[in-house]
Amino acid sequence: MRAHILVIGLVVIIIVSVIALNVSFHRTLVQEMAEQFNKQQLLLARAEASDIKAVVDRVKDEVFRIAELVSLLRIRDETLYEILATGFLNDVRNAKMGINFLNSEGKALFTKGNWTIDSPGNQDFAWKAFKMSCPGEVLVRQNANRVLIVQAVCHLGSVAGAIVTSLDIQHLAGEFLDPISSGSRGNAWMMDGSGTLLYHPTQPDMVGRNLYRTDTSCFECHQSFDLEKKVIEGRGDYHGKFVSPSGEDKVLAFSTVDIGNSRWIVAVSAPYSEVTKGMHRSRKFHSWIIFLILLTTSVGATLLTFVNRKRVAAEERAKNQTELEQHAEDLERKVEVRTKELTAEKEKLNTVVSTIGSGIILVDNHRKILWINETMKNIAGEDITGMLCDDFFSDCTIIGSYKANDVQTDILSNLFGQSDKYFQVTTAPVKGEDEGVHGFIRLVHDVTEMKKMEEQMIDSEKLALLGRLTEGIAQEIGNPLTSVVSFVQMLKEMENDEFKKESLETIDFNMNRISDILKQLSGFSKMPLVELKQWKVSSLLEYSLSLIQYDPRVKDITIVRDLMSGMPDILTDGNQLSQVIVNIILNATDAMPDGGTLTIRSKVTDGYIVIAFEDRGVGIPSENLDRIFEPFYTTKEQGTGLGLSVSQSIVKKLNGSLTVESELNKGSVFTITLPLNVAG
Repeated sequence: MRAHILVIGLVVIIIVSVIALNVSFHRTLVQEMAEQFNKQQLLLARAEASDIKAVVDRVKDEVFRIAELVSLLRIRDETLYEILATGFLNDVRNAKMGINFLNSEGKALFTKGNWTIDSPGNQDFAWKAFKMSCPGEVLVRQNANRVLIVQAVCHLGSVAGAIVTSLDIQHLAGEFLDPISSGSRGNAWMMDGSGTLLYHPTQPDMVGRNLYRTDTSCFECHQSFDLEKKVIEGRGDYHGKFVSPSGEDKVLAFSTVDIGNSRWIVAVSAPYSEVTKGMHRSRKFHSWIIFLILLTTSVGATLLTFVNRKRVAAEERAKNQTELEQHAEDLERKVEVRTKELTAEKEKLNTVVSTIGSGIILVDNHRKILWINETMKNIAGEDITGMLCDDFFSDCTIIGSYKANDVQTDILSNLFGQSDKYFQVTTAPVKGEDEGVHGFIRLVHDVTEMKKMEEQMIDSEKLALLGRLTEGIAQEIGNPLTSVVSFVQMLKEMENDEFKKESLETIDFNMNRISDILKQLSGFSKMPLVELKQWKVSSLLEYSLSLIQYDPRVKDITIVRDLMSGMPDILTDGNQLSQVIVNIILNATDAMPDGGTLTIRSKVTDGYIVIAFEDRGVGIPSENLDRIFEPFYTTKEQGTGLGLSVSQSIVKKLNGSLTVESELNKGSVFTITLPLNVAG
């Protein structure tokens, strides 16, 4: 009887202990969950602050880019301003913003969007651009409800105008902070470093007010603004728990971000009770479940103790017998399982060796091939088992070789009659228990692509060197070239004779082309941006031919035009495409030093514009066809090897292709294929 009372007392103690541990566990879990939730709020505040800054930075970059375009092109046409403004607004996709183009006197040349520079404060800010040195940085300023961004438009080292745009702070913050909510009262809001509320999803009437200049209406839901003042005084990011002015515990996280000369603070808060509400319900439910389980287990254990006391002895004997039989069966099963595992591992090894990406050859001391895997069969083109190893490796060219730790590695070409490929062959001895060499194993791996990558890296280094060399040249040529272009512009405006005016146009074009070539050489990997417009193919070809009509290389060349009539316009960059056409034509004339016929054909095929240039020159050897578009590859004595490479890069940027067909001593056909975009 005493034993039963002792057991029951022990069960009660266990139940009480489990319940106490459960309560303590849930309390700790609630705190950890609240902490994790608060950390997530901090990550959310950081992410939204970063996204808001990214939008402002993107607008700054776009304004800077547009200012460069206006400065470079010296835009005066309102249509071009409309295109730039529409593209800018569509790219940023902020419905409550506008863009203003100002002249050198600060007057608006063109305005688009729902905001104009009309207030004196905004005009004063815009005038700061005219006091900047050129080129100047993008200026950013925040007023009560907008972010103003201004960039000077520079020309010849002086300010020629300005671009002013603005972002609506409410709209910008609402896009990122409106979706953030936690329960019924958790949300995100934003203020600046001076204490002005910039955005609040539930208190829009308070936006624009400053917590340092409060009135009686501000204390309808706030007893004080001490917490907000501490947030302003803080730096960087923060998360933690605090007591709100209403006396309720809340969790708060905030992140700061610099916008121009202002500091914005994005804060995310939620009532502590809503964060932990679900955990409290879960704690009560789990406590009852644990209590019922323990109670049921205790009662059942007590009953089973009384009922099964007489069966213990018999079950012990049966258990011993069963365990002996079970051990015997387990041993048999383990042997069977181990056998299957060894068989499976053997099959896996065979599969891996047979399907590995490199060829494997096993040879004996007499260099007879004993075994190869499937990859080696594919490389050799046949099953070479039983043959001599020297039959396949004797005629190879050794590109490189090294040896370390009895393992020799060779780089070979012309292996298995494949002259266009390179193979890495690694040879290692196969040793037995007596440490004697019983044969060799060779690993054959195709490294053709790796060799090509090495060649590409060499070309990249050449390009980098060319960029450094030509950068200095471009700087020295730039100033006199600018003066020449300016005087040509003046002569064009003063000249009335058509032939002289046309000649000045040609000089102006070629001077600009010299400038473009210098820019391409100084940054070969950074090709100029594509400016898409509608062009007539026939007009573009005639324009390109007019540029070279006085070139002595075309003096003895007969140009035949076989152009399709009524061809639709295409959307392309006419200047860059004209550069490609001129380059191809001049290459064709170089291929016909004694004169000849160049035929230019155009047609529309399957939604593409096709322009073919067929010459009757010396042609290109077949072994050189794959390399003529490589940078710096040339067969000319005075060539740079950049013309066709640049041309192919331009055509690819226009979503087209540049191909060549050639036969030695019969001529070549260069074909430009561009997608057809019908003007509408």
